[in-house]
Amino acid sequence: LREAFYHTKMGKEVKQKWREWLQRYRDRVREDGTSDAERRKRMNEVNPKYVLRNYIAQQAIERAEEGDYSLVEELLEVLRRPYDEQPESEHWFAKRPELARRKAGCSALSCSS
Repeated sequence: LREAFYHTKMGKEVKQKWREWLQRYRDRVREDGTSDAERRKRMNEVNPKYVLRNYIAQQAIERAEEGDYSLVEELLEVLRRPYDEQPESEHWFAKRPELARRKAGCSALSCSS
């Protein structure tokens, strides 16, 4: 689960809240009785693997402003099938790179964006 977080250093209170949430989730899963495979299948059917994130869009915009639309076209192809496994596009299914954390247009957008 730590892999899902950007920052893995957590205080005791935060860790305790996560433990409590995970216990409730485990209890709910047991109560439901659905197999792990079926639950995973259902979740994947309604949660896209590929989503257009700010930092990705910003990269495409910057290249397009320079006349290179190849990234826009690549992203369009990926996002046409956001629920599908696309091994050639796995790099778009990753945590935000550190460089995007503070770059304008990548970590947050203003109201006028």
